[in-house]
Amino acid sequence: MGVGMGCASLDSLLLLVRWGGKDGELEVRDSTLAMTATEGNLKRELRLRDVASIGINGIVGTGIFFLPGRAAEMLGPAALLTFLIAAVLSLLLVSCFAEVGSRFRGTGGPMRYAEAAFGDLAGFSVGWMGLVARISSWGALANALVTALTSISAAATTYRVGILCGLFAGLALVNVSGIRWTAVVTNIFTLAKILPILFFIVVGVFFIDSDLYRPFAPHGYSALGQGSLLILFAFVGFETLGVPAGEMRNPRSSVPKALFGVIGLVVVIYLGIWAVAAGTLPTLAGSASPVVDSAATFLGPRGTLLIKVGILMSVIGVNAAVSLSASRFLYALGARGQVPRFLGSVHATTGAPVPAILCTTALALAVALSGSFVELAVLSVVARFAQMMPTCLAVLVLRRQRRDDPPGYRLPFGATVPVLALLLSVWVLSQAELRQFLWSAFALLIGLILYAASRGMIRRHAD
Repeated sequence: MGVGMGCASLDSLLLLVRWGGKDGELEVRDSTLAMTATEGNLKRELRLRDVASIGINGIVGTGIFFLPGRAAEMLGPAALLTFLIAAVLSLLLVSCFAEVGSRFRGTGGPMRYAEAAFGDLAGFSVGWMGLVARISSWGALANALVTALTSISAAATTYRVGILCGLFAGLALVNVSGIRWTAVVTNIFTLAKILPILFFIVVGVFFIDSDLYRPFAPHGYSALGQGSLLILFAFVGFETLGVPAGEMRNPRSSVPKALFGVIGLVVVIYLGIWAVAAGTLPTLAGSASPVVDSAATFLGPRGTLLIKVGILMSVIGVNAAVSLSASRFLYALGARGQVPRFLGSVHATTGAPVPAILCTTALALAVALSGSFVELAVLSVVARFAQMMPTCLAVLVLRRQRRDDPPGYRLPFGATVPVLALLLSVWVLSQAELRQFLWSAFALLIGLILYAASRGMIRRHAD
């Protein structure tokens, strides 16, 4: 997805100087820290616990509550293997993100890494596909909110459009108020989602019927790859953790610590949820709300209502997390002049990238109103690989290019982890359908056209 394009050799302390902006102002970027001049207006207010909360909210959201039923329908209890495959792949990818992320202090995450390793065009391609992934996943997550509300009140379906509009308007209001308010909201929803989930797992383990795990693979293993691709949607989101690095107090330390802590917690929670749901719900296969249906078998009406509210908080929280990362992707592209420059501007008082926030909110609302949860979820996963795989490659490239500038965290075992992550990513990605690749390619083509137009405008102003 454009990773091989625009390759350039960079010395570890090279200063990249280029003309940009409306008036052809000079922009200076240090390739190690990857900071643009416009990022000085961002406020560094995110602490380690805030970063961890963003990571938890970005991962634990909807997939784990709605997709296990579909996976069980495909594989039966053997769907456990899809969780293990997704967990292993996520851990390998997180390790790559931890090393590369510990080198940078600027906003953008994966697009920063690709740009430093492979050049501007590769950085843009990764950033653009990251934006596409966020917009499509946000559409899926917003639709999941309606599903969660429907489990509490059937009338939610009738008011779907109003609910979606209210959700996006509320998130936009929080985001334009500044990163501090966004962090506060994120922390609240993180706590509100984790407590009911832990309650479900701790109580549910005492009601597990091991007979429900047999036969283990009633449909064989032919759908293992497709099931892994589907379940991976429940694990992705960790790559957004480094995106707001320009607003973190100490990103080179916080990003690796938060990544490993968050993915470890997520794996434990997900395996616990699957074990309880598969061991207590005989009708798990095909269940649209497997966690709620499972809770109803052992928690009673009040306990089930608590789980429903917890899922609702989780869905709102993950929507908040993706709204943050989507706007920061677009902001980072605008700050570089790779899309119209006004999208990279920051409000003087709040320090929030308001144009990028409003633009991503409008786009995601349009997607949410037009798409379904499962279709958007798979499209999001396909688009995310366009930023995950270049990051794995960037580990190897930046090690070679910057021998004198070691990262804050370094992976053990040489090239083994990045190579394994790449191979497993290729296998999972090969399970996607052709039309999903075509949609992703179409989205990238639109981005490249916009990139060419924006760069052309910058050159004309520079002349």
